[in-house]
Parts: sequence; structure tokens; C-alpha cells
Amino acid sequence: MPAVNSPFLRSGIRTSGMAVWALAALMVPATIYSILYSSPFIFRLIGYALLGMLAEAIYVLLVRRKLKFNHAGSALTATIIAASIPSSMPFLPMLYAILLSIWIVKLPMVGLPLRFNAAMAGRLFLMLVYPNQTVNWGTPTADVISTATPQELYHLEGFALALPQLLFGRIEGIWEELFLLVPGSPGETFPILLLLLGALLCFKGIIAWRAPVAFLVSFAVASAAFGDSVVFNLFSSATIFSAVFIVSDPVSTPMSKGGKVAVGILIGVSSTVIRHTTYYTEAIVYAILLGNLFAPLFDRLAFSLQGRKLMRR
Repeated sequence: MPAVNSPFLRSGIRTSGMAVWALAALMVPATIYSILYSSPFIFRLIGYALLGMLAEAIYVLLVRRKLKFNHAGSALTATIIAASIPSSMPFLPMLYAILLSIWIVKLPMVGLPLRFNAAMAGRLFLMLVYPNQTVNWGTPTADVISTATPQELYHLEGFALALPQLLFGRIEGIWEELFLLVPGSPGETFPILLLLLGALLCFKGIIAWRAPVAFLVSFAVASAAFGDSVVFNLFSSATIFSAVFIVSDPVSTPMSKGGKVAVGILIGVSSTVIRHTTYYTEAIVYAILLGNLFAPLFDRLAFSLQGRKLMRR
């Protein structure tokens, strides 16, 4: 089998090609979101992708004193951050988040056993430093007290949006003359489309299915255990988006098959617990970083068990 860059072990496709595939897939819902809700967003997203590539080029030039032209991974990191927050996020916070995720988390941790998801680290930075902008989903009208995404309204009032409206991303209307219903982040608005793109990426060998499937199944089971609407919680907020583009990340998740399943379960359960017991509807950020923290341990346990099985033969 031709050599490829770790941790990708599929023959014939290198990491840069995988990142390009994922980036192209992410551009599909972003384009539809721009057409339906915010026409400038797709142009900002492309600009952030270029900014991510430029940030990696500068880092490589300064640290390794050589210039590379393959920076699709950093472009993907930047676009995942942009797709996971309100499209109205100002430029400067986004610039800081992209530089932090690439210069402090992504590139310096290459080759280390413990590697955090760079996009989620940037997202966490925005949540902590710019909390108001991170939850600014739109300007209320004169007749409406506040705005809310489907998940926020469910979390606050227990109201679940009609399933067809949720599945196909047509988020609109006013609830009880109090909340103007608006879509969440651009990456979470079209769950059916995201599932189709995830299936395509799995079929092409771009992402491994074990961690995302374990995440979704454990998330559904935990939601049912808490008495929450399983279908609504699966298809609202960033659940499907996270499964396709973040939980599937081969760099920050375990390399072993058993480790991928274990980390998917940990992320699914912890995300449900945080979302149900706190005010953080976007609990997936903390859950994924927690999963990253345990990834080396899961790999060690999985490889140790596999080694014992081989020794018994």
C-alpha cells in the first residue's frame, strides 16, 4: 500500500485530498445558507478559508523556514469555525480565533499523542472572549421580544419546531409573539443534506464511520434517558454537523477502531448531559474537547487489548 501521512491509512488518498473533499462538502450547505438567509456569507467563508491557508503558510515559513503550498487542512479548520457560529460574527474575533486555532493548537501539536480539535479550540475561544457575538442570532423586530434558534427555543420553552421545517432548513416564523425564530449557525441548518454529505464522505473513504455513528447513537440513547425528544435533538443544533465534520476528525480522535467507538460514546453522552443540565445548548464544543483529552488513553487501551489477543494466538 502506498505510504500516506498518518493517521490516514487509506490507499491512494492523501491528507490534503481528504481535506479538500471535506472542504468542498462544507461549501454545499454554506452556499445554500447564503442563498436563503445571508448572501454575503459564502464570500466571507471563502475569505476565511484563504486566511487559514495564509496563516499556515506564515507559520511554516517562520518555523520550518520553507514554503508549502498545501494548506487545505487549515482552510478547513477556518471554515468549520465560521460555519459553527452566527454569520454576523465580526472579522476581528474571527481573525483571532483562526490564528489561535492554527498557530497554537493545530500546527504545534502535529505528531503529539494529545491533539485537540483546532476548530473547536477556536470556537471555545470565541465563546469565552466574545460571548455576546457568539449567540447573536439576529435583531428582533419591534413586535418580538427576542430571537431564538430552534434548539434555544426548545431549551427555554420546551417547544419543538415542526420536523419538516427543521429537516429542510426553512427556519422562520414567530412563536407566541415573543420569539422570532431564526436559523442557527450556517453549518447546522440543513441536517438532511449534512447526512447525505456524510454518507458520501464515508463512501469515498474520506472519514471513518465508527466515531460519528457511535456519537449519534449514544447521543440518541442519552437524550431518551433524559426524557428529551430524540429526533428533535438529533436534527437540531450542531449535532449532525459535528458528527460529519468534527467528531470524524482523524487527527484529534483515536486511531484505533475501538478507540473511535469509545470516544464517540463519550462525546455523545457528555454532550447530552451538558446540554440537558446546563444553559449551554452548544455543549458539543466541551464534549469534543473532552473526547480529545481521552483519545490517547482509549488508543492505549485498545492497542493493549489487541496486543494481548495476538499474544494468545
